[in-house]
Amino acid sequence: EKIRINLNVPCKSVEQKDIHNLHRTIDTHRQIIIQAAIIRIMKARQTLKYALLVQEIIQQLSSCFELKILMIKECIDILIEKEYIERQPNEHDILRYLV
Repeated sequence: EKIRINLNVPCKSVEQKDIHNLHRTIDTHRQIIIQAAIIRIMKARQTLKYALLVQEIIQQLSSCFELKILMIKECIDILIEKEYIERQPNEHDILRYLV
């Protein structure tokens, strides 16, 4: 006895909520990767200008995913809040690694 299967039925589409959660998870993982790169670079250099830090992050991570400057800036601000790095008091464009 043969069974008939209708192949014209559309596949279940992914809900917008699931897509939104997926994008949020991906952004969180990317932030962690960017923060780790910042710490690695700053640990090696101790002090570095902001523009050079951003340039080095882009150089290291551009092969992994598309970087947004805003996300890099947010990650630097997060690490300043967590007291991993700080801005020099007299020169705000220079960052210093805190042990």
